[in-house]
Amino acid sequence: MTNLTNMIVQILSITSRRRATAVLGRLQRFLSGFCFHGLDHNLLLLEKQDYVVQQAVFRNCPKQNNSHDCGLFALAVIWHLLEGKEIHSSVFTQDHIGALREALYQGLSSNAEWATLANVSSFFPAFLPPVRNEPSPEQDGALVHDTGPEDEEPKEDEEVVAETHPENFTHDVEDEIFERKFSEPSQVFQTVEELMVVINDYQETSGNSLAIRRSRGSSRAFACISHANCSFRVAFGPKARQEGIILKRGNCNLRHSGAAVTAAKDGRCLKKRSKEVIKELANDVALHKHAPPTANDVIKAGVHKKKTLLSYKQCYRGVNARNESKIISDSMSFQLVGPYVEAFAQRNPGSTAFMERGSDHRIQRVFVCPSFANDVLMCVRPVISIDGAHMRSEWKGTLYLETVKSAEDELYPVAFAITVDGEDFQGWLWFLQHLKASAPNLIAEHFRRECSYRLFTFLSDRCKGLNTALGNVFPANHNCFCAVHIRRNVESNHGKKFASTVTALSQTTSLPEKRALLTQLQQKSPGAYKYVTDIDANRWMDSAWLEDEKLPPRYGFRNSNISESANNMFYDARNGNWLDAIDGILIKMSLRITKSQSKYEGKDGVVGSILGLATERWEKCVGCRVYASGNDGETYSVYQKLGGELEEESLLKVRPVDCVCDCGKWQAIGVPCVHGMAYFRHQMKWRLEDVLDQAVDKYYKYRTQRELYRRNFVPVWRHLLEPDMMTLLPDGAARRMPGRPKTVRLRKNSRYAHEPEKSPTICSRCHQPGHNVRTCVRREAVKKRNAGNGTATTTHSVL
Repeated sequence: MTNLTNMIVQILSITSRRRATAVLGRLQRFLSGFCFHGLDHNLLLLEKQDYVVQQAVFRNCPKQNNSHDCGLFALAVIWHLLEGKEIHSSVFTQDHIGALREALYQGLSSNAEWATLANVSSFFPAFLPPVRNEPSPEQDGALVHDTGPEDEEPKEDEEVVAETHPENFTHDVEDEIFERKFSEPSQVFQTVEELMVVINDYQETSGNSLAIRRSRGSSRAFACISHANCSFRVAFGPKARQEGIILKRGNCNLRHSGAAVTAAKDGRCLKKRSKEVIKELANDVALHKHAPPTANDVIKAGVHKKKTLLSYKQCYRGVNARNESKIISDSMSFQLVGPYVEAFAQRNPGSTAFMERGSDHRIQRVFVCPSFANDVLMCVRPVISIDGAHMRSEWKGTLYLETVKSAEDELYPVAFAITVDGEDFQGWLWFLQHLKASAPNLIAEHFRRECSYRLFTFLSDRCKGLNTALGNVFPANHNCFCAVHIRRNVESNHGKKFASTVTALSQTTSLPEKRALLTQLQQKSPGAYKYVTDIDANRWMDSAWLEDEKLPPRYGFRNSNISESANNMFYDARNGNWLDAIDGILIKMSLRITKSQSKYEGKDGVVGSILGLATERWEKCVGCRVYASGNDGETYSVYQKLGGELEEESLLKVRPVDCVCDCGKWQAIGVPCVHGMAYFRHQMKWRLEDVLDQAVDKYYKYRTQRELYRRNFVPVWRHLLEPDMMTLLPDGAARRMPGRPKTVRLRKNSRYAHEPEKSPTICSRCHQPGHNVRTCVRREAVKKRNAGNGTATTTHSVL
């Protein structure tokens, strides 16, 4: 017995499921030929070659994918046959197999001869002597009804099963009707609809109901639902290397077992119990799964946790009911928004947090700005990015964010708001007005003498409503445009190959190079040239500082990637209702501040990225020559060798007092360029440490980083709040705000619009590149219409 145990378990554990089925089939033929001569089951084993395989598979078992358990199921079948015990679906369960597995592991670990028939048989009820004078809850696998009243509610942990009658119990009845309908091995169905016609005819003839357990492509698996825990299973799938659908006999069990399911008198009570179980399982799945629970998830959870198989329709309705209740709870959450922001303002004195309602008590807007946000602005580079993002829940709305970046390029949201407005002028005007009142440092004077703008520069994506609102609220601040948005517009309207020119124009600090790029663009694409030159160069080109010294520096920020990254950082918060979004944003901000406090503790000097850049420039200035120029004592000329065969030199002027150089790189990011380093090294005789300490902007120092993250706010424990019983849902909650398509973004024009002959898209109708069949038909219609009108129109553009 020990050798037999080890043989089957080891073979099944190292082989595939199909191979294991073949092994059990050969084992059955061996046992019937050499071991079962005197037993009643020998004739049955000889007639049905896959009897052991069929009886060892319990489809309702959640662990049937475990090859070890499959082997133990097969062993249990063989041991029952050796003792002359009758085999059916209720003789032993997964619990018996699990207990046997643990006992085998412990017993065989200590004693190789432990697996005797006496020890193994003690784990199965069929080998135990019957209990006298006590009613048995199970008789021959049939479930017995409780004799109590019909409307009596079960206990809380009662298992939900189908109502059955013991007189209808059957013992492994062969389905001869199904066998006759699908008796021909060569029977092939061309479509799934043709298969379903025969399946429906079988159900009407036999009276057995089949449910689809698996549906994938042209494959279908059916199970009997007319009997409780029935072992009947059939599978259909595509024929190998041929067209058509056939019966997969290797994956079928054509025997019915279990009590017939009948209409119970307390069916309504049964549905009520099932509803509670499904609700509990759906909530449990939601706690352990990131995505919303589905009906299939609830079915699996019911098998694992409740040891019962629930129908798909029940689980589907239960999940929908849970989602509807969640929507109701979300709508009630709007009554907690007002108490939440009030509690935040009380816990953090000096903070600006409030909610606005309309005359009909519908929520309109929410604004939150911590108390220390005004001081934080003096610890970061004075460039602030503003953008809006759409809320993704069913309540919609727009999230407005004001974000800055630390010296280590870490995002720091300063203030945010959620409103029912879209990204329009009214919404931006309301947000910027409250932002200005909460953070007066935004309009502080600039530290440079000649700069005619305020300290902070705003960076946006050329949104019309935002630009107009910025001009009204912050007229003295410089407003820059995102170069990436300009590049994308050129790419979509004039072709991809001109987009790289836009990037070079935004990054260059050389006026000759700027003029050369514009000339090149004008020759190749006049439309792209006109579009680029119509945009004010002071708003997006780095070379603008060389022509207008009154402009403030942008510190290397050329795009609004700050806001895009912030929108992505709060992506999960935007998926919930307004209360979840506000709470999620504040909690995430608080955790990031706490983490950064320990990150920069004990550090001093210049941050790592700037230290490497300054060291590189310090080494390049060795061969430079510095001379005083002019009579003011503030301007110096720097000669730098460019190298090459001609040993050319460049002459640039530097004003160290104003941190300005003709190359534009010093004032662009606040770190001395090569020419500035040459002045400090050769004229002032400074060391690199002196330059880092006195000439590099304070925004790149670790002490500024510690000051940035010095203070944190106290979050609100939302579970202690009480609803105001007044606030209603936002107006138009079911309507998506303008600015985004309903499902996916609309496709932009092809990058091959200017040269369709290079497009990888080939029309299958005319076999010409640059368009597809749909646009080909439209092209022909336009050509015929123009020919009828006597006009000629070119059709080279992509429709």
